Amino acid sequence: MHHDAASNLPGTVEKIIKPIQGEAEKVQIAIQSGDDPKIRIANILVDARGEAVSLKRGAAVQIVVRPKPKDPIG
Repeated sequence: MHHDAASNLPGTVEKIIKPIQGEAEKVQIAIQSGDDPKIRIANILVDARGEAVSLKRGAAVQIVVRPKPKDPIG
C-alpha cells in the first residue's frame, strides 16, 4: 500500500484580513514551530456537511502539507 508523504502542523488564526475590491476575506495563520512562519489563505471554507464556514481570530487549526501529486504518465 502506498502512502503519500504529509506533515501536520498546529497553528492559530492570528489575524482576519478584510477583503479588498472583489477579493475574498483572508486569514493569517501562525504555525507553531521553532521558526515564526505565517501563511495567508482565503477565509472561504466548507464544513463536513457542505455548509459555508469561516475561521475566527484565535481559532486552533491543523495545517496539512502534502506534495503535489504527480501527473499520470501515458
